Amino acid sequence: MGATLAATIPVCAPQVAPPPQPEPDRFAALESDAKVMSHRWTAPTGIDLDSPEIQVVRGYIESENNYDRTADPSTLYPGYTDVAHVQKSPPTPRTGTINHHILQVEPTTHLGRPTTELHVCDVHTQTAMPTTDGWTRMERRFYMSLRLQQIERAAGDPPTLDYEHRLPYPTWNVFDGWEIELFTDKRMGENDPWRVCMSRIPGITPDTPVKERLPAAPVVEPFYPGWPILVDDNG
Repeated sequence: MGATLAATIPVCAPQVAPPPQPEPDRFAALESDAKVMSHRWTAPTGIDLDSPEIQVVRGYIESENNYDRTADPSTLYPGYTDVAHVQKSPPTPRTGTINHHILQVEPTTHLGRPTTELHVCDVHTQTAMPTTDGWTRMERRFYMSLRLQQIERAAGDPPTLDYEHRLPYPTWNVFDGWEIELFTDKRMGENDPWRVCMSRIPGITPDTPVKERLPAAPVVEPFYPGWPILVDDNG
């Protein structure tokens, strides 16, 4: 009788914990968006596009344009929301390549502190917006002035970066250690940045149509210079 009861009592197997869910890819939206719109930068001779100040400006302006296109906070670069307020707005979908021209970099002082003022022209003539039956290119330029001041870093030592290998977006906080302020540059001389942006940027002539229908979407050119890869110091 005892043996019969023992044979009928089920043996409880130990509970197996379900495998942990993979963490969502923080950069999936940026990777996807990089296939739709790219950023290319030029600067006067002697300006290093990978210097910390220029990386901050590039990160700020690229984030602004990514968000304008997508209205998706995931397309903002790491740390952007620590230095700028996100203005919620509907997306302005476009595809192609935005060409950014650094017009001037000026070391100066502001409120008694060392400051760098930078002036940038963003040219959208190689982008287009989708319509019901094709694409429409708009001849548009945006001029922006930024004031940068260094502050104490929040994350300790600067990150170790591999400049030989690059991505279309940074995977570290390029804004750490900086304050950024938009300001209005009221200079209007013929050789001042605003006039240069509006009249003498390469690739734009008086004959460039203000609005033009295109048979196909513009080409998404390779990013330049792109962003160095973060080296895992703990690896």
